[in-house]
Amino acid sequence: MIESPFAQTGPGLFENGYNPIPIMPNSKLPGTYADDSWKAYKGWNDFCTTRPSQLQINYWAKWPNAGVGVACGLGLICIDIDFEPAMDALLAMLLHSNVQKKGRKGISLFYRGNTDVIRSRNFRTPERVGLVDLLSEGKQTVLPPSIHPDTGEPYYWWTDDTLLDVSLNELTELPDDIAEQIAEVLKAYGYEPQADRRYEPVADVPDVSQVHSTDFFRKLNEDALANLHAWVGKLALPKGRWLGSKYRAVAPWRSSGSGRPTAKRHPNLSFDPSGIQDFGTMETFTPINVVMKVMELGEAQRDAAVQWLGEQLGYNFGVEIDLRSRRKEAAQMAEAAERDAARIAEREKAILEAAPSVEPGSWVERQMAAGFNPPWVKANPQPFEVAALATVENLPAKAAAEPAGEPAEDPAIDAGHGESTPTMAELEALCHPPGLVGDIMDWIAGSTSSPSRPLALGPALGFVGTLAGRHHAGPTNLRTNLYIAALAPAGYGKDYPRKALSRLAVEAGLDRYLAPENYLSDSALRKTIEHNPSQLSLMDELGAFVGKIMDRRAGTHQTGMRQMLMQMFTSADSLYKGTASAAEGAVPIYNPNFSIYGTSTPHDFWASMSGKGISDGFLPRWLVLTITGDPADGVEPKLSQEPPTKLIEDCRAIITHNGAGNLPDSSARPILRPRVADWGAGAKERWMELRLAFKRRGEACSPDLAALWTRTMEVALRIAHIVAIGVDPTRPVLTRDLVDWAAKLAELSTRHCIVEVSDRLANNDKQAEYLKVRRWIKEAGSSGITSSTLKKMVNGEFDLRRLNDITQQLLESKVIEQRFASTKTGGRPSHRWFAL
Repeated sequence: MIESPFAQTGPGLFENGYNPIPIMPNSKLPGTYADDSWKAYKGWNDFCTTRPSQLQINYWAKWPNAGVGVACGLGLICIDIDFEPAMDALLAMLLHSNVQKKGRKGISLFYRGNTDVIRSRNFRTPERVGLVDLLSEGKQTVLPPSIHPDTGEPYYWWTDDTLLDVSLNELTELPDDIAEQIAEVLKAYGYEPQADRRYEPVADVPDVSQVHSTDFFRKLNEDALANLHAWVGKLALPKGRWLGSKYRAVAPWRSSGSGRPTAKRHPNLSFDPSGIQDFGTMETFTPINVVMKVMELGEAQRDAAVQWLGEQLGYNFGVEIDLRSRRKEAAQMAEAAERDAARIAEREKAILEAAPSVEPGSWVERQMAAGFNPPWVKANPQPFEVAALATVENLPAKAAAEPAGEPAEDPAIDAGHGESTPTMAELEALCHPPGLVGDIMDWIAGSTSSPSRPLALGPALGFVGTLAGRHHAGPTNLRTNLYIAALAPAGYGKDYPRKALSRLAVEAGLDRYLAPENYLSDSALRKTIEHNPSQLSLMDELGAFVGKIMDRRAGTHQTGMRQMLMQMFTSADSLYKGTASAAEGAVPIYNPNFSIYGTSTPHDFWASMSGKGISDGFLPRWLVLTITGDPADGVEPKLSQEPPTKLIEDCRAIITHNGAGNLPDSSARPILRPRVADWGAGAKERWMELRLAFKRRGEACSPDLAALWTRTMEVALRIAHIVAIGVDPTRPVLTRDLVDWAAKLAELSTRHCIVEVSDRLANNDKQAEYLKVRRWIKEAGSSGITSSTLKKMVNGEFDLRRLNDITQQLLESKVIEQRFASTKTGGRPSHRWFAL
């Protein structure tokens, strides 16, 4: 099952020094979960001044579908820019923020500052046109991968670094007068400091303080039914989901007639433009009634429900009223509200016309036009020999986000990614890089009777990247540490490339760059890198290691390794501080250059990788090389298993040109002046073009899979840099062809991850069972699989009636078919299931 956004990122945020808080599903409000239902979290703002406990974090992580927010204060500040015309002027004034996020519109920038001086403030025009929110103590903001209640899509990070990567003291610091600086910029967009926090009511709104109006309530209910999308989702009802224009959910204010818990109840509460009805009790409700029941408001508090509902529908409640009026006054009030809304719209238009001119389109589009999408990006980009990178324009439509809550029954699950399974031919075509990386591959593949260039690629990249490591920097300051997984069936000869590379390192006197094959704790991993900050770990049974550090039941000494690996991956250009414990202090490690090359079977690796590894960025950091087909066997080796002298000397040359000689690197000393690689002709332009293409493919994916595209081009640039060092360690150059090649390899890895993950990750147990049966049939290939074999594979995981239901659903969905056929080797024909 996919973990909640809070479970995916909350513990990491807490460990990094922030104060994460749970957010109600389909909402932006902090929430608390009890008795199988969500309610508003009263007192959440205590966490703006005090830290939650580890016990609270662990408890919140168990709440179903919990979003994640962060409490501002204690030095954390967020500037939320909603008014797009002012975006460029504000960003020109503000210091650069190294962590930024996006939701429906605008952008949110994270900083640190003196929150005793810098106070929260909402910048509005006198007509309440929202411009900027300065969020400090007493405020919170929702974080990725929470689902935005208005769009149904996840928030996402706009920068490569996130709050999971950057600690509070590493954020850009704001000056104490930042509020005044923002106010000065916003004057050009209609902001009036002297009118701040003051609002003059419309003169023609009648005095309705002493009268009652059923007509007003009727109009409010009618408007609410006509615009369900504006308010229903914000109630965060259990198991809520849209079915076209209708909405179905569980009624949380009553218990189940059959005694079921909320998680197992049917969504009998139906919202329809024609009315609201609970089919469990056959009761009908008005929108106001529903809001009162959900918010647990009594009749005396009806006005609060009316105010909340009206605000969701755009009513203007700038005047304090108790919503009592005669029929005439109610009509006047409704007309006044409409005029007020029209006046605000006119005012927004006037502000836009009076504001400094900006280019057309949204700020994001202008950024892509100016920075991410430079003039050399073609209107219709051509494929660069990989079909999946064909055209950015023809990407599949975005998949609808799954609403919070569990699906009603067994939905036919679509992969939602539009990616084809990579072929072995595509990978084989990319296994001939130039320079030292290619030479190491030639020797490994040529010295065995079971040659596999894809299996030789990983160790070659990892070893050259480790030797170069701390003393080389790419054009964008990326370093050469990599995490590489080679997945191949059992009996494929996965161990020979690892053994061959170990022999090369020993013969060259460079075995100090080889790390242990496994680790029992984060402390052991840390001490290894403290001893030598540039090392390559050659791991057998990588799936078991990943399973150990991903297991929710494992101790912190094991799960801590995952956080350490994630942080070191992005700390190679700076400093890794780590986490102190009662037993030992945190010793800083400068420029850690730790790489992994591990082998596993696909089954073991993917069974170990949970949904958490995708959303928190662990899996996107890996280059995954998937080897399929039959292994070559009985081939006469062309080369000796003794490493060639030239190969040994070329490996040593990288160390010599680093200037390190035979002295081991020290983690206590930073590398202040690494050798920086150059861009070749057209290479930088190609990098930017491909980075945009991958970004858009991520946006076209379903939200669960989009994170896999976040680091594709970063991994590609590391690969290209490693090969460039192998070509010329004294003056590495990233050519356009090299960038193209590396992008194809990284893109192939991401595609395979998406295909594999989409077959395994599920929102609930029933989806997991559905996907498992579909995968079994798919993996049977052209031979198909019999019903009796499927029953054996179930092995008690679920009952056989459930298996029959799943195969019937797959059949009706045209995902599989049943044919009377025999296997490829002959034998008696039988009824077999085949994937379509």
